[in-house]
This record gives sequence, structure tokens and C-alpha cells, in this order.
Amino acid sequence: MGSPSFEHVIERQGLPEGLAEFPPGPELAARLATIDRSRLNGHDLVVLLQARSRQAAHEQAQVLADMAELAHCPPGHSDSPAARTPGVDEFAVDEIRAALCLTRTAADAALTLALDVTGRLPRVHAGMLAGAVDVPRARVFARETRALPTATARSVVDEVIDDAPTLTTGQLAARLRSLAITADPTSADRRRQASLARRRIFSALDPDGTVTLAGFRLPTDRAAVAAARIDDLARAAKRAGDSRTMDQLRADTFLDLLEGAAAAGTPGGRGGVELRVALTTLMGLSDQPGELAGWGPVVAEVAREVAERQRRSPWRVSVYDRTGRLVHHGPVRRRPSTADAEFVKARDRTCRAPGCRMPAHQSDLDHTQPYSEGGPSDPGNLGVLCRHDHRLKGEGGWRLRQISDGVFAWRSRQGHTYLVPPDPQPP
Repeated sequence: MGSPSFEHVIERQGLPEGLAEFPPGPELAARLATIDRSRLNGHDLVVLLQARSRQAAHEQAQVLADMAELAHCPPGHSDSPAARTPGVDEFAVDEIRAALCLTRTAADAALTLALDVTGRLPRVHAGMLAGAVDVPRARVFARETRALPTATARSVVDEVIDDAPTLTTGQLAARLRSLAITADPTSADRRRQASLARRRIFSALDPDGTVTLAGFRLPTDRAAVAAARIDDLARAAKRAGDSRTMDQLRADTFLDLLEGAAAAGTPGGRGGVELRVALTTLMGLSDQPGELAGWGPVVAEVAREVAERQRRSPWRVSVYDRTGRLVHHGPVRRRPSTADAEFVKARDRTCRAPGCRMPAHQSDLDHTQPYSEGGPSDPGNLGVLCRHDHRLKGEGGWRLRQISDGVFAWRSRQGHTYLVPPDPQPP
């Protein structure tokens, strides 16, 4: 959408005092009911949005608690006593389905989540009541800890719950998955092997006459290398002047490779995959999880398989101190001429805009203080930004400061500041 061509100015209404920090509940609901959003400026509308989201999460927690309570109610009528059963009633989901006009699948998913957060994961439910965890985040907590024993699941939740409000669902899922693998690597590998046994190819005619062709439950090491190979070929074609979009090039390259067609003018060999893993894991001395850039945490065995597949490819090594701070990054065989650029990409790992997870190798290297304004080309003034967020800074009116190496502070067009700390480093 373009910028508005004119502004309509009306008398501004102030927000109730302390709204930005006010906890959710009946009093916040009453305060929100008195606000006329049409009389707020952009800065105050952001505060209102955050307050209403806290209240919504609180009410969502109450709805889930109602569902969980209903699941223990025996059959009755309007004058029945408030009796409860020790187990969950088999047909409680049907009552929820009819009462809320949901499909049975949707009602079953809602009740499963309700029972999970009110029983197995009480800190998640408490976070919802406090307005810090919404339903999408609660679903991530439940999904990523489902296979763990209850005590282990709760300990994993304890490590992340305080950070949940500042993480997107994708960031939260990656953190939980890594912790779950670390807490129970044997179980994680069993789940991977069971899923791998169900691998398959799916094809179907789309409503518009095209076809969807996809692979499910593929081995991570092979799929990651294959995806990187497709991306390398598509980017080479783009550099050679091909007018197709990158998505079109990837799709056409995918079909070319399956059909056995030669891709003229494109690089040979396998695609390169960025792997982050502890040396002890590669040596088989520990089962700490690894991480594939753009894919997320993987069990130790997959990390070793990816490393083996890239044994003849050029390697670069990143060295971290005990606090997780990057202290060295460079090639094994020769020192690159772009050492600082490689260091910053290894340090930042993903785009440094709030909530963005675009891998560094698919992003731009940005001078936090523009070079034209005297900004130096050293790591303290360099950061990774994806193309969209590079434009957000340059054209979108957002301002960016790097308050220390790898710690970024964004100032939005509405005057709010968002802090982006470094991503957690691999163990």
C-alpha cells in the first residue's frame, strides 16, 4: 500500500493513565471499553493494540479453562448439581462443537489444547492469564513438548516461558525444539526414525488447473542439500539475466532436475548447507543438537549426516566462548578477504529486524550508520537485514541503532522502540 496523499486531523484523545503496563482482567476490560480509537494518534494506537492483545490472551485462557472444566461434567440439565467426573467425558468435544458452532476437528483440537495447558503445562496457562502468552504461542508450547514426559516438558517450558512474549511462534518453536532434543535426544531420534518410515510423495491437481507436487517426511540431510542445490541453480540463472522470479526459477529448476534436463550455465556439484554444531557432536562425544540455517534444530545424528555429505565442500569454522559470544569465524583452509562480512553473518545468523528469521546467507549486509554518513565498515556498525527490512530501514521510516556488537534497537514510525538481542548460540 502507498502512503496517504492527505491527512485528516481530529481532536486527540489521551489514553487512560498506566494503560501500557496495566494487567489484564475486568478493570482493564472496563478501561478499554471507554476508548475511542478514532481519536488516538499512531503511537497511542500501538499501546492500545498491545493492551487489547493482553486482554484477549487473558480471555482465551478463561475459555480454555471453561472447556477443560466442561470435559469433566457428567450428563445433566439446567437444574443439575455441579458434579464432576475424575476422567474426561468421551463426548465433551461434541458439546463444545455444537455450542461454539465448530467442526469436530476444530473442537477436538481446542479441547486437547485446553486440557494440555490447564493440566500438563500450568505455566503456559498462567502466562495466558497474565496476557503474556496467546493461543498461537500456547499451541507451540503444547506441540513441541507433546512427546516429552510431563516433568521434562515442564522444565523445558520453564526455560522459555519468560521470553515467550518477545518471540514469534517460529522463534519460540525453534527454541523449544532445541531444548526438547537436548533434554531427551533418544526420544527425539526415535520420533525422527518413525516419521522417516512414513516418507512419501504427494501430487494432486489444484482447483486452478495446476499441480502440487511435494515430498513429506523426507530425510533432513538429503532434503536440506537438495533445497540448497535448487536455490544455487536458480540464483545462478538469475545472475545470468533470467527474467523469471526467484520462486518461478526454483519451481522450474525443481522440475528440470526431476525430468533430467540439463541446466546450462549453472554451477555443478551439491548445494551448500550452513550447519551449526558443536565439535563434540561431530566427533560423536556428545548428542547436543545441531542447527541447519533456515531449517531449525536437528538431532545430533542428522547434524553428523549433513556434515558427512559436505565433507568435500569448503568449510568455515565459527568459534564461541563460554558465554556464547562469537570470537572467530573463517575458512579452514584460507583466510577470506571479506573477514568482517563473514564474521557478522556468523554472529547475527538471521535478519536483525524484530521477529524476522531470514537466514544471513539470504540477506543483505547493512551499515547501521550509513557509510555515506561516516559509518565504519566494522562489525560494530554492520548487521544482517533481509531485503524487506533493509528497505524498512531505508525507505519505511524506521530508525536503527546498534547499541553494542550484535544488539540492535529499532525505532518504529509510531515512536516505539523494539530491542533485538543476539539469537541464542549453539551449545
